[in-house]
Amino acid sequence: MTGAGEYKPTVTTLRMPPRAVLIGTSYENAEPLVQLLSSEGYLVIAQPDFARALSSVRSARCELVLVDVGASLEASRTFIEMLRGDEGLASLPMLVTSRLDDMDAIESCLGSGADDYLPSVFGPAVLRTRINAALDRRRIQDGQSLRREMSMARTIQRDFLPESLPDVGGVELQAALRPAKDVSGDFYDCFLLSSGEVILVVGDVCDKGVGAALFMALFRSLIRASADPVGGGAIQMIGGRHTMVMQALQSASPAELLTRVAGFTNDYIARLHGRTNMFATVFLASIEPYSGELVYVNAGHEPALVITPDGGIEELRPTGPALGMLPDSHFTAGTRTLEKGHSLFAFTDGLVEARSPTGETYGGERLREVLRGQRSSSASELVRATLEALETFGRHADPHDDLTMLAARLV
Repeated sequence: MTGAGEYKPTVTTLRMPPRAVLIGTSYENAEPLVQLLSSEGYLVIAQPDFARALSSVRSARCELVLVDVGASLEASRTFIEMLRGDEGLASLPMLVTSRLDDMDAIESCLGSGADDYLPSVFGPAVLRTRINAALDRRRIQDGQSLRREMSMARTIQRDFLPESLPDVGGVELQAALRPAKDVSGDFYDCFLLSSGEVILVVGDVCDKGVGAALFMALFRSLIRASADPVGGGAIQMIGGRHTMVMQALQSASPAELLTRVAGFTNDYIARLHGRTNMFATVFLASIEPYSGELVYVNAGHEPALVITPDGGIEELRPTGPALGMLPDSHFTAGTRTLEKGHSLFAFTDGLVEARSPTGETYGGERLREVLRGQRSSSASELVRATLEALETFGRHADPHDDLTMLAARLV
């Protein structure tokens, strides 16, 4: 409450009116049109000179362009084609006007990229209708362009994931990723080291959509390049020599390797991209197929599950914070020994946080029931049964979050 004698300032937000640029005519020659546009709330800018028209449109930051084709048909067409070829201006709605209703000239300009035209005689209703139609057409075209861009982004992102999982003697592998939107913040990876260990990665970048997808690519690339400097390309980028860095990585134990990978990725993101407040929870694991040695680092991720043939389930809980939150974070590695018939099941929270049409959460207990029921199944059957159970629970509704799972079974 404002006390006696206090002055409380009033804040007024000014909204600039939409701007319309008239090309090829002056205020005087287009006075009726200027008046009608003004009555519709537009601030009108006239530019009779076609040679300066494009720069006028760019500097005006307008919402609407009108071209007088009566001044010069050739100049009008050239301007329209130049505007449609300009990436920053191409989406502007554009009408052509003709005081003489020269339909040949009008159709020629429409063919060059104008959205619609105004007849020689019209009133506010016609002006409003034509402008709205042009705006709608641009929105539709922008939406189609966005869908094409998102489709391309989805294809590019899919290429960041393994084209196929490695064929490893003694270990069955299966993975699935289902994005909630066109692109995903989830990722997984699986690759073999020259020392024989299988590296498994499941990650979940905070947030959703395009921003998360961009960071997903960065996290995945950092992890792969630092864990597998030969296959990941890091050694080739520094000359392809048998460097001290490569020697150190090759001689590292699985625990040393995974903690280094987690620390490197964490510090890179936290130091270079800390202002974005983006981070990722990640489960990293190494499996030696013949001894069954499992080494893992859980960086703030959902506990991965070890399923035994008798239906027992053990959680592999976090051993460090999410990657990218704070530089110099500490990570430790856990170890287990898997025997034949044991399975490892890693997943993102989109699985256990999935919801039914009534809003009920899928939860960890339902997941464990499914996994216990498939305890003697292959890695492929584990993933398939989990997806089927989730679809039945959600009644095939679209997911509200990205969902990823990766299963490994010793055979």
